[in-house]
Amino acid sequence: MRSCFWMMACIITGCACFGQSFSIGVIGGVRGTDDLTGPGATSASKRYVVGPALDIGLPLGFGLEADALYRREGYQSFFSTAPYTVLNAYSIFSDERANSWEFPVLIKYRLPFLALRPFLELGYAHRVIHGSINVNFVCCYPVPGSTQTTASTQYPGSDGIVTGGGVQFGIGRLRLSPVVRYTRWTTSPISQPNPAFPTWQSAQNQVDVLLSIVWKIG
Repeated sequence: MRSCFWMMACIITGCACFGQSFSIGVIGGVRGTDDLTGPGATSASKRYVVGPALDIGLPLGFGLEADALYRREGYQSFFSTAPYTVLNAYSIFSDERANSWEFPVLIKYRLPFLALRPFLELGYAHRVIHGSINVNFVCCYPVPGSTQTTASTQYPGSDGIVTGGGVQFGIGRLRLSPVVRYTRWTTSPISQPNPAFPTWQSAQNQVDVLLSIVWKIG
């Protein structure tokens, strides 16, 4: 992950040296797809996404955008052996809350229109997720009782291919860009692969509806 950040920093620095414009601001919006697949868990994630945005203009209608997108994620899962067996009956309830950061770097191409500038974007994103999970284990038989544990969670980093499209318009130095963005994650870092329990995992397909608001500096 550290090498990825260094690569992103080098690309942004190099493009800033040769860029035609330099804009900074914020980007935010909502997730349009579910973040979990499978029957074993219920999403407790927030739909919103927000973070800083950097936009660098390049010659011939091209540009570079780099974002840092924050999401509040979580899930709840419940499993019980009580319907299936009386001996060694138990229930497990898990409740997780996590912070997710995505770092997309996108090449943009803006079509040459006057009032509105439609654009297409394509790039790469890296995602890190860290949080805590609370597990409540209840035993009904042969020895009734319950235990509760809380532990921090650090999921493996995941990478994705990002594509999207939108329009850009401005008022003075202010630039607004509504965009629909699709991300295909190569892995599902959050999952429950044990076949003895109902399976589920984080979704690999993600669609976001976003609006970036940046201020042109140079």
